[in-house]
Amino acid sequence: MSMDSQPEENIQDRSAQEVEQEEKRRRKLLLLLLVLLLMLCCCVVFFLRYLLNPKPLPELLPAVDLNYPPHYLYSIYGVSQPVGVAVSPDGKKLYVAETGNNRLLKIFEAESGKLLKEFSPPNTSSAQRSPVYLTVDASGRVYVSDRLQHAIFIYDADGNYLDTILAPNLTLSSYMESQLKGIPKGTQYFYNSFQGGPSYQLSGSKDWKTLSTPKMEPWSPLGVSISADGRLLVTNVLETNSNIIEYSASVTSAANWNKAPVPTYIFGSYGEGEGQFLFPNDALVDSKGRFFAIDGNNGRVLVWDFTHLYQNIFGRGTGESALNLPRGAFLDEKDRLFIVDAVGHNVKVFDVSGDVPQFLYAFGDLGVDDGQFNYPNDIVLFGTGSIYIADRENNRIQVWSY
Repeated sequence: MSMDSQPEENIQDRSAQEVEQEEKRRRKLLLLLLVLLLMLCCCVVFFLRYLLNPKPLPELLPAVDLNYPPHYLYSIYGVSQPVGVAVSPDGKKLYVAETGNNRLLKIFEAESGKLLKEFSPPNTSSAQRSPVYLTVDASGRVYVSDRLQHAIFIYDADGNYLDTILAPNLTLSSYMESQLKGIPKGTQYFYNSFQGGPSYQLSGSKDWKTLSTPKMEPWSPLGVSISADGRLLVTNVLETNSNIIEYSASVTSAANWNKAPVPTYIFGSYGEGEGQFLFPNDALVDSKGRFFAIDGNNGRVLVWDFTHLYQNIFGRGTGESALNLPRGAFLDEKDRLFIVDAVGHNVKVFDVSGDVPQFLYAFGDLGVDDGQFNYPNDIVLFGTGSIYIADRENNRIQVWSY
């Protein structure tokens, strides 16, 4: 081989290497473009899905474990010492019970915080009512416990009065039907425990008439909740006979909600032992049918299985997971139990999906700033996104989100 041909061969080798490197760059660039195109397609699909069905981000994303605390968004003001909060099935309306000032029930636009309506039990003064906890059924009806009236008032989604559960097995409408042999169309009626028997006014009449007071089993309803399958749970804090009253889904169904309710099961009792409670604030049902009772003054949670067999307790002890004065609570679709701790000034979250409850985290602390609480009392979630908390002594509803 001549010396003159060697440079030519070197040039050819370099040229081949450059071609190979250029080809590799093209392949990498093509792969990158394909990845970017795939990501763009995913974003477009996600955006179109959101336009067709707007929901909080966690509800649109694939199911993942949300074992991290939520973050504070904003607060809704215009409430006086709120103690109860609930949300409509579509998430658009927020219902609040307040114990300050006129002790009213209020409806807010959930997204904007705009006040839509104020209402209260018919023919009651602020000194004759004290609304506490609320729950909403699948049809949008609102159930409100009242500590002074010892009753549960029922309203439609717009706050119009419908009926009252006077006792564990008696509604006002069923009593009126029994006394009047049917309720004529257009008849107005109400019951104020401070004013004697039920009063009614027939359609077209200017006169109000009063019936005798019905015989009623004593009770003191406080916590109200409706399970995913429509069962109504009421905590009865009558000191001599504290218990949890369970009603079948027929009570909250569209056809039968205003008929005389018949409890399907009553369990628990007053005390500090196993299966007993002091001032149970709430009762909830998880996806396995287990019952969780928030035992407020004993600072713990009691658990029964789906057959109403008492299981265990949790929440006592020391450390971040210990409950001080648990009040309102909420179980989400992932079986995470959110418990408002009034004295701890925070919300404690437990994973109760397994046999043994696991503490996940707590959020909030004492104060008046954004994200701080001053004796919070109740909580409700919409889906897995928006969280509404009654921040009682700060006179506001805090809104958090994942």
